Amino acid sequence: MFLVSSVRRGGWIIGKLKRGVCFSILFNYQTGCGFQSKLRPRSYGGSTMKKGFLLLGVVVMVVFGIALNGFGAEKVYTWKMQASYPVGTSVMMHGVEWAKAVEKITGGRLKVEILPPGAMCDVKDIISYLEKGVFDCAITYGGFYTGLIPETDLEIGLPQGHRTWDEVWDAMYNRGLGQIIQEAYSEHNIKWYPCAADCYYHFNTNFPVAKLDDLKGRKIRALGVYGKYVQRLGASVVVVPGAEMYMAMKLGTIDGAIYGATGLQDIKLHEVVEYYTLPTAAQIALSLVINKSSLEKLPADLRKIVEEGTRYILNDTSNRYITQCKDSLNKSVNMGSVKVSLLPEEEVAKMRALVKPIWDELAAKSPRMAKGVEIIKAQMRDLGRPMD
Repeated sequence: MFLVSSVRRGGWIIGKLKRGVCFSILFNYQTGCGFQSKLRPRSYGGSTMKKGFLLLGVVVMVVFGIALNGFGAEKVYTWKMQASYPVGTSVMMHGVEWAKAVEKITGGRLKVEILPPGAMCDVKDIISYLEKGVFDCAITYGGFYTGLIPETDLEIGLPQGHRTWDEVWDAMYNRGLGQIIQEAYSEHNIKWYPCAADCYYHFNTNFPVAKLDDLKGRKIRALGVYGKYVQRLGASVVVVPGAEMYMAMKLGTIDGAIYGATGLQDIKLHEVVEYYTLPTAAQIALSLVINKSSLEKLPADLRKIVEEGTRYILNDTSNRYITQCKDSLNKSVNMGSVKVSLLPEEEVAKMRALVKPIWDELAAKSPRMAKGVEIIKAQMRDLGRPMD
């Protein structure tokens, strides 16, 4: 601790080291040079004594510099992340791993506290609360918010559209789809980043689906554009949050659900469903959403890390997620809990024909939606799977 006895023009700062050594340092305000190594030696003199005081002056300057550095220690920022799914699930793996990576890359200057579902708000209200800055970020699924942000239907993946994560990445970052979705989120003060959900995203049911007629009259949980998909296939739509799906299946509230294959193990759906339908309806996507005001409050270097590093962190977690999806289905089948219902090609062709009008309905919502749908259609033409 430094004790200042007097400070005046050309005056002396008297300090005290922890070891009890007293010293005096000339502080020159005129030159602005700060501390000089001119010490007041005692009258008994001697060159050795003068050198000793000179060395002591250097030590003092170093110690004082360290002390000042300590007083100016960089601030630690702590963000709150609202989860929309149970924290131990594959969905929230994105949030957990992103939080770890950000804390590590920033040297501990940005920490993220993950709150369980419902801690700050219901899942359906996450975007509204995030916009107001009630918390700083969230991992969620855009299908919950299609009424508020229609472009979230483009975000989650259109039925019979993208089949793999690299196709999603290409659309988002190379073809301009991500820019369209970000424009929509920006109107709500939100920065948006896509991350992979399941590569298998189709019917979890307690009945086999060998043909489309098997779905008629059934109650199927689905969100966003997949609600329309279910209706086009002849089933009834029920909206159920992921965390409540197990009990809904167990109690017979629903006959099935469009949900990723990770749920078979994550939330133990293999205990209450008997069949999983393939091929997938789409490679779907989740999202990490961040309040823009929270970003702006960060120092420039931390903000740059978050803004530029997040897409690459999430690409890593996305590949891990896809592996978990495949492992979950394989494990459920191998343990005898679930059978795969494989739709024949002719039924898939019927399905694609039924889905085409849904794409056109989405495009008709707004010029921005039309542009987004056209980007995906152009990509499908390039991939040899036209949806025109």
